[in-house]
Amino acid sequence: MTSEKQIAANRANAKGSTGPQSVATKARSRLNALRDGLTGQITTLSDADRAIFETFKTEMIAGFNPKTPMESKLAQAIAWDTWRLDRLRATEINMYAKGLADHIERGNCPENPDDFDIAISDAGTFRTQAKRFELMSLYETRMNRTMHRNLAILRDLQAERRRGYDHDKKEEVLIARLHEFNLMPIQTSAYPSKNGFYFSNEEIAIAATRQRYVDVAATSIKHTRADLTGGLDIGYGDEFLRKLSEKNRPLSPEERQKIYKTPPEVLALQRLNNPEEFGIR
Repeated sequence: MTSEKQIAANRANAKGSTGPQSVATKARSRLNALRDGLTGQITTLSDADRAIFETFKTEMIAGFNPKTPMESKLAQAIAWDTWRLDRLRATEINMYAKGLADHIERGNCPENPDDFDIAISDAGTFRTQAKRFELMSLYETRMNRTMHRNLAILRDLQAERRRGYDHDKKEEVLIARLHEFNLMPIQTSAYPSKNGFYFSNEEIAIAATRQRYVDVAATSIKHTRADLTGGLDIGYGDEFLRKLSEKNRPLSPEERQKIYKTPPEVLALQRLNNPEEFGIR
């Protein structure tokens, strides 16, 4: 346990430390607050720009929904390159703005320039800064190429992970169905699946229940006569479509016109929103 004497000494030492003193160390200390949380990279942004950047980066990475460290790294690289491309385009616009400001300062155009003055200034800026614009275009091409390559790799990784997840989940659901057939509780494995996934009992129980309903529905439809009434051989269907299936009676012109004037989608929405009109309880 720390003694009272040691505590007093630590307090005295702390009072003697006043932080960085030189201009260089103070500047370096200020940069500590501008380190990226994931990479540790120092970013020299204003407070306003940094808040926008952090929100943009967080939302963009979350949009990719990365699940592994490599997916997170690729998502972050894409976010960074997207931000850099935006900054590069903003810099290009700023170069034209600076060219116009210099044009006004030299007295080559009035302080309130019209469209013609701005066009002349932009042409002059492009001509005098052609090398810089060419270099910026080269940077943009390289960043776009890198960003799209990372995006393709990320999509491939995520597609491969989803395939492995779906495959392993189907196997786990089959095992759960076997448990149901034998009146046993669903209990997922405590060990990782073939592709390294863990599944909760709740997740597999829900998936197994849904699969049971899908199997019953597929079997019922396959082995029961279907007709145009929107149902099977029992219950009530759509009035107009039922008339089409009545082969012993020809449709009157009025009935035929009414039937073909009503799109199937409209009938489907009527059935959904007013099931009682179709005999559905």
